Amino acid sequence: MSKKRYYYDSRSCRYVEDKWGGLYSGRQVLWVAAMALPIALLLSLLIDTVGQTPQEVALKTEKAVLEEEIEGFGDQMDMYARQLERLEESDRELHRVLLGIEPISEDVRRLGVGGSDPYEEFDRLESPTGTLLKETAQRLDQIEGRINLQGASLRDLMTLANEQMDRNDQMPAILPASGRVVSGFGMRKDPIHGARRMHYGIDISVREGSPVVASAAGRILKRGYNDSYGYHVIISHPASGTETLYAHLSEIDDAIRRGRTIERGERLGLSGNTGRSVGPHVHFEVRDASGTALNPIAFMSPSMTPAEYAKLKEDSEQETRSLDY
Repeated sequence: MSKKRYYYDSRSCRYVEDKWGGLYSGRQVLWVAAMALPIALLLSLLIDTVGQTPQEVALKTEKAVLEEEIEGFGDQMDMYARQLERLEESDRELHRVLLGIEPISEDVRRLGVGGSDPYEEFDRLESPTGTLLKETAQRLDQIEGRINLQGASLRDLMTLANEQMDRNDQMPAILPASGRVVSGFGMRKDPIHGARRMHYGIDISVREGSPVVASAAGRILKRGYNDSYGYHVIISHPASGTETLYAHLSEIDDAIRRGRTIERGERLGLSGNTGRSVGPHVHFEVRDASGTALNPIAFMSPSMTPAEYAKLKEDSEQETRSLDY
């Protein structure tokens, strides 16, 4: 026998049979459900937040800060990469061209990492953190490799530039005395016998006692006297592979001693007429490392204007008698 259900009707002030099979209790269920749903959602959010330990909250905050800093670091790497590109362009287009050496090939510049993936440890991290860290590590390694390569290149260029500067400093470039070239390099008439013989330098006509200076920087190889050159000085210029000789001096300065370094334009002594000479002048020779005589006029152009060099060359090629014998 089914039980009848009643509920109190406030309008009629009496109990009335529930003919709808528990409508009143069903309404209660719906009302409770409607109230419970938002409360459940709110409780879920609270549980997610409140349920975390302080360490978990700190780690999440730290992760967010680190990701932001890594992104900022990526912007800095972009700036450094652009500056590095300008340095590489300067290396390629300017420095190596000036020094006359081949630029670094693009294959060498495109540095890569071979073998196993060195960044696979980042694959274990969740995205996007793992991806961000992996990309940052890759870019950092690439930039580091380019910086190391460019640093090595600049060190090589600095070494070559210093060597070039030494070569330039030790290259004969100025006449050792202020006078006219009266006899040049080549076959010339002997002033005594009149026969043609090889003249291994040039003769510069100057008054006796005129200053004689070094044509290039170097090291004093010899100072002395013999019957041919009279008082003379020989200077070694190893960076340019040459030697220079200054002959027929009246005296040699006391400071000019064997082994001493000397600068271009530094005084060696005074011109004279010693040795096999028929008049006051300076005999000047240039030799290579093997001792072969070279035409000194060929070394004078860097220190002269085109007109001055043309006049000097013209004077040195005249068929005049040598002042040496």
